Amino acid sequence: MFHRNNTYSHRTFIDERRRMKKLLVTVQLEMDAPDTWNLVEHPDDVQAIKLEDGRFMYMSFLPMFTTDANAGAEWSSECTDAFSDEILDMVADEEVLMKFEP
Repeated sequence: MFHRNNTYSHRTFIDERRRMKKLLVTVQLEMDAPDTWNLVEHPDDVQAIKLEDGRFMYMSFLPMFTTDANAGAEWSSECTDAFSDEILDMVADEEVLMKFEP
């Protein structure tokens, strides 16, 4: 497949001729965070958490995989870079809202 900038993309996992359907995923995460973490607007126009060591952390989804169909399966985020890129290419929109509660 050629993209608008005329670069070639190898699509090995997802056949583009396959019919696609819309998948909506809602994830709500509640976690205890150190008082030293602060919410900031990063110059990349994203809301981020500024950590005490000066790094910025953005919270987003993380696909998890297993080949075990049984209860108690071990799940991992490990996959090939190519498959990870294809999954990210399928994401049409993502909205992340973070807030600290009093």
